[in-house]
Formats: sequence, C-alpha cells, structure tokens
Amino acid sequence: MFTRHRLIALAVVAALGAPAAVGAQDIRFSYIEGGIVGGFVNDIEGAGTFTGTGTPLQLEADAGGGGFVSGAWQLGGNLHLFADYSLAGQELEVRGGPTLVEGEFDIVSWRLGVGYAHALSSRTSLYGRLSLDSAELKDLRIAGLDFGLDGAEEGIGTEVGVVWAATPSVHLQGHARYTSVGEIADEGSDVFDADFLVGVAGRWYFRPNIAAFTSYELGKITTWRLGLRYDF
Repeated sequence: MFTRHRLIALAVVAALGAPAAVGAQDIRFSYIEGGIVGGFVNDIEGAGTFTGTGTPLQLEADAGGGGFVSGAWQLGGNLHLFADYSLAGQELEVRGGPTLVEGEFDIVSWRLGVGYAHALSSRTSLYGRLSLDSAELKDLRIAGLDFGLDGAEEGIGTEVGVVWAATPSVHLQGHARYTSVGEIADEGSDVFDADFLVGVAGRWYFRPNIAAFTSYELGKITTWRLGLRYDF
C-alpha cells in the first residue's frame, strides 16, 4: 500500500513538473526568429513624398503584409548584439479630382545595434538598446505604372524595454523606442522623419527553446508580427 501511494505521489509530481520542464526558460538574448508582418502607414494623406508635386491628391493607405527575420547574440556579461529586417507591402488609393486609382509600395526596414540587459529579479529583465536604423520606400506603382520612387535614409535609434517571465513557458515584453526614420515625411526633402513607438509582445515556449510569439508596435508605421523564435 505504501509503495502504491508513493508511486501515485511521484506520478502526480512528475505530471505537475512536466510542463515546467518543457517550458523552463531563462530570459535570454541569444535567439533567431522570423515570420509574417502586417503593417499600416498612418497619416499618409499628408506625406510630402507623394503630395509634394503640387498636384492636389487625396491618399488613403490600406494595411499590407510581408515577412521579417531578426536575431540577437548575447556576449559575455550583459551585452548583446542584435539585428532586425522586415519588408512589408502597402496598398494605396490615390484620388485626383473624381478619378480614383489604386497603387502599392514597399517599406523595407532594418536595425543593427547593441543592447544591455540587467536582471531585476529571476523573472524580470530590463534592457536598453542603441542601433543604426534604416528605412526605405520603394517600388511605388499606381494603376499599373512603375514610378521608380525609391528613397532610403538611415539614422540612430534607441529602445528601452522589460521582459517578464510570467510563467516558465509564457514571457511578456513591453518596450518604448525612438527612431529617426520612423514615419514618411510630411514636408521637406527628406523621405522619413523621426517617431516614438511603443510595443508589446508575448511568447509561449511549447518546447524548451522554441516559442510561438506575437507582437504589436504602435507608431506612424504600425506593425503586427506573428512567428516562431528559437533561443540558443
């Protein structure tokens, strides 16, 4: 009887411990991830890049999609290097007087930088990042015509965020960041202007080093991401 009760107790402990063993995960900054990205360019009706020709135009953007890949490598101590690349197509409606035509264009962005993470507790980590940011508007096509409008700019970006291991298998993240190439410029000769963005993300580790995740970042160029992440 004693042996049977002990076996039952061990089985219960093992069952309760199995999810933690599968999902047990430190907060790491060595990873690679990728997936799909959806985007929306806000306030495009005032973008000087499109309306600076002097011709009165009414513009309206629709959400588009594409893909992304990003990763980080944790160096000795608390430092890490990171990189991020995304390409998302955008739908565009252009009205000049009574005529409405449809178009599209692409937004390509990448970031390269260095970060520093500080553990506030065994389950919470605060981090900061400094980066070189690039954004490119390319391949503007309206009513089947390729306008050959390409414009790219680079600048400095910063980010501050926090990662919280809510459970061994669920991590939540929030951040605020600044980039000097965060929105399509509404005046002047520059293609992009600076912007402040805020974002949230969630990750579910269904394997010890593999997580499904989603993120949402709000700014003049708003993005939503869905993908997989591998920690190493």
